[in-house]
Amino acid sequence: MADDHWMPHAELKAHAVETIRRSYSLLSTEQDLSPANPRVNAQLTELVRTLAHCQSAGISNDLLNAPALATELEYLPALCGAAECEMEKYWARHLISCDVCDVTKFWYYPEYQELCRAEKELFETRRFETISFLGSGALPLTAFLLARHLPGVKVTCVDFDAEACDLARRLSRKIGVANDVDIRCMDALQYVPCDNELVICASLLQGREEVYRQLRSRNCAMIVRDSEGAYQFLYKAAELPEEGFRQVAKTAVDPRRINTSRYYERDAHAAA
Repeated sequence: MADDHWMPHAELKAHAVETIRRSYSLLSTEQDLSPANPRVNAQLTELVRTLAHCQSAGISNDLLNAPALATELEYLPALCGAAECEMEKYWARHLISCDVCDVTKFWYYPEYQELCRAEKELFETRRFETISFLGSGALPLTAFLLARHLPGVKVTCVDFDAEACDLARRLSRKIGVANDVDIRCMDALQYVPCDNELVICASLLQGREEVYRQLRSRNCAMIVRDSEGAYQFLYKAAELPEEGFRQVAKTAVDPRRINTSRYYERDAHAAA
């Protein structure tokens, strides 16, 4: 587990500033943000590793409030998001091409496994027959893990990227969960959940606020993946629902997973 004793505070802060600035400079000039580019690979690995050690309130606040990093805080998350999409497509193609498709070989599989475990604990007292994942991408490990760990629950993946959806379908067939995971290529705003459904909003989901407004009239619960502390250089902090839902639980900040997750249930008083 990461901690702030990796190097002294002042040295860690200086190293983080340099790593963040170098990451922004590289990602903003490289044409290929996929794992096929070794420069991008090495830099993103160092960025994630460094930020995992900067989650204490003191260092996070120093970095987030540093004038020298204002540009990076504003624009680096979008570049990291584009790189993440390319990484998922790269790995989906790789896994599909393998004779034996082992998703545990994916670089960030342990993080996704821990994220899924932590999110399941948020709603362990409530039974959902259907779960949807908005902004699922080419490698929807959350959906695949839920399909395996919650037998009988129908999981729906929604993404507007046709290539990502095609790869996800092929991968779901390859690992044997195609009957349990329905992958739909569509705008998340057009998705209508079933009654008593859990809707998971991915970190890179676009138009969250409008999605929340659409879901206010539906009898569903929701998990919103957020970013806190220094990880806001990887993902912008999520817009959160302002009405119609009440936050029931939240995962703790943990260096074993980049995202924190907020569990919401419909606010009966607001609905009335």
